[in-house]
Amino acid sequence: MKIRQIIAKTLKLLGCTTILALVPAFAGEQSTAEEIGAEVSVGYDTDYVFRGTLLGEDLLWSDVNVSTTLSDGLDLGVGVWYANPTGGGGGDELDIYAGLTTALGDMSVDLGGTYYYYPVDGGNTLEFGLGLGTSAGPIDLSLGIYYDIDLESAYYEVGASTSFDLTDTMAVDVGANIGDADGDTLTALTFTVGIPITLTDTASLSPYLGVMIPLDDFEDTTDDTIFSGLSLTVGF
Repeated sequence: MKIRQIIAKTLKLLGCTTILALVPAFAGEQSTAEEIGAEVSVGYDTDYVFRGTLLGEDLLWSDVNVSTTLSDGLDLGVGVWYANPTGGGGGDELDIYAGLTTALGDMSVDLGGTYYYYPVDGGNTLEFGLGLGTSAGPIDLSLGIYYDIDLESAYYEVGASTSFDLTDTMAVDVGANIGDADGDTLTALTFTVGIPITLTDTASLSPYLGVMIPLDDFEDTTDDTIFSGLSLTVGF
């Protein structure tokens, strides 16, 4: 399942150098970038589920992203995500993303953009997003607002999640979200349960199980979908 925070997409690591040069002008006095960290992930999903729609089956995907602290309380992340639904139902997809994250009191704020490119037919589109997150006791709450400037369409998503440890190396993540297209069409209610497993200080394995329940007009085009997946992430 394509799981992304709003720290959305553009530019490769080469482009990160340009961003690092520009952002300190807006970041105030503490503008020296900290050490850059990176993550590489690969995964398999039985179904490519995205915003209430089934886009393909037997999805193989990979992701490379880098992040750094630009100043106190301001982080930058950029990355590339590639998807190949080998089971049919959709073509390959390349997402290039970038985003800034900060905090306002107890609320996290993410602002970013995603460039979607489809190599098979040459299609592309650009989306910007704003994400807000906070906690109510053990529950993490989130709100995502996205706007695609090429399709001229908006998407809204509200989510809730929680996590608890099973052992020193294994946890359980439980989440739910509901989406809305253009403010007038509820897309789907999605539930996921994941069990991230720490393999080493820098590597983790994350199996999950989910169910998507279509709502509104989506009920006529998409059936309830039970899906699952597994991903491996290595940090540097």
